[in-house]
Amino acid sequence: MSEQTPLLQLENIKVKKPHQPIEIYTSTLFSGLIYQIQGPNGSGKTSLLEVFAHEQKINEGTIYFEGKSGAKKQYSTKIVKGLITYISQEGLKFKKTPLATLLDAVKAKRLSSPLAYRTVMELLDDFALQDIANRKMTELSSGTRKKIALLSVFLQDSKLIIIDDPCFDSLDDYFVKKYVTLLKKNVKQDNRTLVLASAQSLVRHRLVDITLVMHKGHIIRVEKTYQRKPTTRRKPIRKS
Repeated sequence: MSEQTPLLQLENIKVKKPHQPIEIYTSTLFSGLIYQIQGPNGSGKTSLLEVFAHEQKINEGTIYFEGKSGAKKQYSTKIVKGLITYISQEGLKFKKTPLATLLDAVKAKRLSSPLAYRTVMELLDDFALQDIANRKMTELSSGTRKKIALLSVFLQDSKLIIIDDPCFDSLDDYFVKKYVTLLKKNVKQDNRTLVLASAQSLVRHRLVDITLVMHKGHIIRVEKTYQRKPTTRRKPIRKS
C-alpha cells in the first residue's frame, strides 16, 4: 500500500470553527478502501468530512488529491469536487419526487433519457421502493428520504463517496443488509473510496476496513478491521 499514491491526503490541517475546530497532523485515504470516522458528537467528524469533500476552507495545511497539492494549485477544486459524492446529515437537495431526485443524481453519467429512467427505476425496484417513485418527497418519512439519499451513490461515477451518518440503526434490516452488500461490492469492484461518519461503530455490518477515532478535533487512533475467515471443521478420523 505504501507504493500506491493516496487518493486524498491531509498534512498539518487546521480548521478554526466555533463548534467543531479540528487539527489533523496527517490522514490518508486510499482507493478501494472503506473508512469510518467514529467519535462522539462535537468531536469534529463533520468538519473532517467537509475538508475531505472540499466543502470546508482550511486555515492551515495542505490537501493532496492523487498526489497533487491544493496549496500549490496543482489541481482544480471545482474539478475535484465533481469527483466526490458528499451526502451530508441533511441529505440531498431533494426534488419533488424520489424519481426526479435520482434522475438528477444520474445526470453525471450522461445517459440517454430512456436509459437514465430505466436505471433509476431498476435501482428503486431492487430495494422494493418502486411504488414511491412518484410520491411527493414531503409525504415520505425521514427514513425513506434517507434511503433515497443513500441510493444516489450508485448513480454517480465519483472516486470518493462521503456519507455523514448513514443512520443504519434507524432503517429496516432488509434495506441495510442489501445496501451494505451492494455498497461494498461497488467500492471494491470500481476501486472507489468510501468514508462514513458515525458515533457508533459500523464494524458489525462487515463493511469497514479502517476506523479513524476522533476526540476533540483530533484523530487519536487508527484501527484496522480484519474480517475473520470462516473456519472449516475437520472430520473426525475413524478408527479402523
